[in-house]
Amino acid sequence: MAAVVALLLGSVANSARTPQAKGMLVSGILYKVHAGFLEIKSDEKHIAVVKTDSETVYWNGKTYKAASKKDLSVGDELIIEIAEKSQTMVAKKVRFLHREGS
Repeated sequence: MAAVVALLLGSVANSARTPQAKGMLVSGILYKVHAGFLEIKSDEKHIAVVKTDSETVYWNGKTYKAASKKDLSVGDELIIEIAEKSQTMVAKKVRFLHREGS
């Protein structure tokens, strides 16, 4: 499963979605969790800040059950679907997979 997620992470990293959706995908490793946003490390030099809100949905990469921000751990692999909301880019869906040993 980790290999599949790694493949997905590599193929969709920072790729744009359809122009009509005004959204995009961001992927990387969870660096820090804060109230209202996540810090995602895509490589050694780049950290993206992703805003979250009460409508953000979290999915554990091993099951198809809804999760919560509390289930995230630093070092998790993430794929985040971001959409424009009130002229601000906000995480719509956060899919995560705990790294081996986490």
